[in-house]
Amino acid sequence: MIGAGATVRSGAVVYAEVAIGVNALIGHQTLLRTAVQVGAETQLGHHLTVERETRIGRDVRCSPGSHITSSAVLADRVFLGAGVRTINDKTLTWHDPHREPALATPRFDTGAKVGSGCVLLAGVTVGERALVGAGSLVTRDVPPGALAYGHPARVQGEAR
Repeated sequence: MIGAGATVRSGAVVYAEVAIGVNALIGHQTLLRTAVQVGAETQLGHHLTVERETRIGRDVRCSPGSHITSSAVLADRVFLGAGVRTINDKTLTWHDPHREPALATPRFDTGAKVGSGCVLLAGVTVGERALVGAGSLVTRDVPPGALAYGHPARVQGEAR
């Protein structure tokens, strides 16, 4: 379902059961897999991959070249810089017949901002109005309102 005023640019691929909100913009060559939900007034840049069952809120901005893993949650007013990568598999057990994968999706709370080139590991939450500096490796939760950066990312102060 595509909401009124929504724009899906050329080359974008939209799978079944995707819901795109009013006035949302989906960039060129962006892939939205099955059951993705995109909120109103959201902008998804070009060359993005959004895996199945991800929920993206209202007024979200995802810059080009990012990968959002399956079942991730991006609350309202989240900003992701270019080339952000999210991971949901804690043990890298894909197709191992002897083990079930331990999946834990990342979460971005309202107003969270993540700089370009960040990698977020399975199960981490970036808290409300938190800011993660560009190029950071996020291995643990970032508290609400915190400024975190580094390899691995550590809280360095308060977001402004």
